[in-house]
This record gives sequence, structure tokens and C-alpha cells, in this order.
Amino acid sequence: MLQTFPVQDLRQISARLHDEFSGLSHRCVERCVSDTWNCVEHLGITVTPHLVERVAREHLEAMVNSVPPSTVRKSVRRPGTTLFTGHRAVPEPR
Repeated sequence: MLQTFPVQDLRQISARLHDEFSGLSHRCVERCVSDTWNCVEHLGITVTPHLVERVAREHLEAMVNSVPPSTVRKSVRRPGTTLFTGHRAVPEPR
């Protein structure tokens, strides 16, 4: 059975992630959150707002880090994470 949560959950998740990934359009973040929700639901995993936010955040971070350096507006990395450039993992400077 498909689970549904109030649309308000999706809006709150999108708003938090848009604040964190302000270099991406609001529509891009909303689409990522919606797609993540639908994907988790499709896989038969219990959908929770917390899970959707975590998975969507990882996807958005990958999108930001995959943009070629000449077009990067703002790099978003959390402390202790690794920035992937091309095929090599480069540890974040401390």
C-alpha cells in the first residue's frame, strides 16, 4: 500500500534544502524531493520525511559537486565530507 504524507512535509523539506542549496533553482530542489519520495515509495521502503530529506540532500550535493568548475556558482559541502572531482576523491581541506 502506498503511503502518503501531507503536501506540507514536501514543502518543508524543499524549503530547508533550498536554503542549503541556494545555487540551485527552487523548482530543481522541489523536483528532487518529489522524485526521491516517489522512488522510496516505489521501492517499498517505509517513507518518512527524514529519510526523504537525507536522500534528497545527498542527491542535490552530488548535483552541485558534479558541475564543471567553470560553471560552479557556489560549492556546498558539509564539514567532514569528501568532494568528488572527476574520478578521484579529494578530501576536504581542514
